[in-house]
Amino acid sequence: MSVVMADLDLHGFTADGAARRLEDFLETHAVRSAGEVVRVITGRGAGSSGAPVVQQRVRELITGRLAHRVEDWAVDMGGGAYLLRIPR
Repeated sequence: MSVVMADLDLHGFTADGAARRLEDFLETHAVRSAGEVVRVITGRGAGSSGAPVVQQRVRELITGRLAHRVEDWAVDMGGGAYLLRIPR
């Protein structure tokens, strides 16, 4: 993608808390970082007692309800974060 302009670290959040923070973050950066890349750090889910909860919720949101806030996305190297391009 390109240079990351901002990070959101969701380590330690529940899935619901992470969803609220992600929505606020993307709303803020819709204006502040239009056309730029931001990183959403979810971790790889090592602290979850099962499948990675926050990582899965973020993917569901950026491909579903919050897709209008994301022009393009990719999994960051290492798999513990997403790179999101904010629409212009």
